[in-house]
This record gives sequence, structure tokens and C-alpha cells, in this order.
Amino acid sequence: MVRHVVRSVVKYGHWKEYLAATKAWNDAGVKAGLPSYRLYASDWGTFNETFCEAEYEDSGDIERRMNAAQKDPGYDKAQYEIVSHLAEGESRDTVLSEVKLD
Repeated sequence: MVRHVVRSVVKYGHWKEYLAATKAWNDAGVKAGLPSYRLYASDWGTFNETFCEAEYEDSGDIERRMNAAQKDPGYDKAQYEIVSHLAEGESRDTVLSEVKLD
């Protein structure tokens, strides 16, 4: 199991629009075969910083599902809308794998 995390910074004055766009993006993603993402906001540190995260079987699962979703016009449109509310250059994709400490 791996966790896909997307870290973003929302433009000032775009918070409500970003939340609506994130809901639409998440709904479109689920319709296109992606898992539902959870959204978190940072209470300290960078202002308007958010994290979306979901679990996948492995990195290949992410690639297969993302490739399929990006062919869906509804998902593509929702992704374009969400990006319009983000500070340019402030988004990062990360895939985390758990490390066992035995």
C-alpha cells in the first residue's frame, strides 16, 4: 500500500472557490476510477497550504488509474479548474511507502 499526497498552496482570496473545485475534482476522479481523496489544511506554517491524500496498491496502480482518469473529459475539466486556484509553482506530488521498523 502506498499513499499519494498532493501538497498545494491556495491563492489568497480563492479559498471557497478552491474548496468547491476540490469537491468537483474529487467527485469526477471517483467517477473516473480514482479513490476518494481526503483534504487537509495546515494550521501552522505556510498560509493556505493544503494536502490531498489517498491510498493505492502501489505506484503502478497510481499510474494506471491516473492515465485512465486523464482521458475522462469531466476529470480533465475539474483538474483544470482546481489548478486555477493554486499559487503557481507551489504544488508537489509525493508517493509515500510505509517503512517497517522491526
